[in-house]
Amino acid sequence: MTKPIRFASFLGDNAFEFYREVVAYLGEATGLATEMVADTSPGMDAMFGSGQIDAAFGCGLPYVWKAAEPSPSVRLMAAPVLPGDRYGDQPIYFSDVIVRRESRYETLNDLRGATFAYNQSVSFSGYVLPLYHLMRMGQANGFFGKTVATGSHAASMDWVESGQADAAAIDSMVLEMELKQRPHRASAFHVIESLGPAGMPPIMTAARLADEPRVTLTHALVTMHTHAEGKAILERGGVRRFAPVTDRNYDDIRRMLQALKAAGVSELN
Repeated sequence: MTKPIRFASFLGDNAFEFYREVVAYLGEATGLATEMVADTSPGMDAMFGSGQIDAAFGCGLPYVWKAAEPSPSVRLMAAPVLPGDRYGDQPIYFSDVIVRRESRYETLNDLRGATFAYNQSVSFSGYVLPLYHLMRMGQANGFFGKTVATGSHAASMDWVESGQADAAAIDSMVLEMELKQRPHRASAFHVIESLGPAGMPPIMTAARLADEPRVTLTHALVTMHTHAEGKAILERGGVRRFAPVTDRNYDDIRRMLQALKAAGVSELN
């Protein structure tokens, strides 16, 4: 029996079903055995390192870190392109800063002294991009009254809605999926600022995966929107298409990391 090519998602929980459908489609379109792994608790590094997974839907930040290794352990496949005008038909995304609908906050600068929720410190959209913008504003140290790690974008949205936090920065794809799946939440909070854009979180494979299946899977991804079944899956997920990406798509993340390092800024507070 052929060992399946195993995928895992390390992005928003609300995207899991969409990515599961994408992985199933890839198997049907290519004839390759594919499988979506549900338990990602060991983490992306551990799962790639141990061979538990062969491919991942992951953040651009860990990709940049892995690409900097002496022998990079991952290779890029593609990234989603969203349909909104602000995306310009390119594989980019934003970090949308949300607050409660009835709050007094109107811009990021208004959040001085507020409680800010973030998913985790290794998140580009939830942590690094807000930190970079605060640095650009000259407000990188002691800006927020309190910061709290919630563990996920979903939890950060819950914290804002419940009033446990005043604001959070949410991956724009995650936020748009949330509002598509739960439209009532549009009345719970609103976006006061969109940070970015930056390279869209990519689909990547372990470097050990042979070229033939990687190329075959990538082709199926980037042509998915041209087939009725694939197009239907994309539309359900609120995605226009998958586009090829290269290492250069993530140079913007590198530039921000370098600027933060040069300024000696490393913590959101």
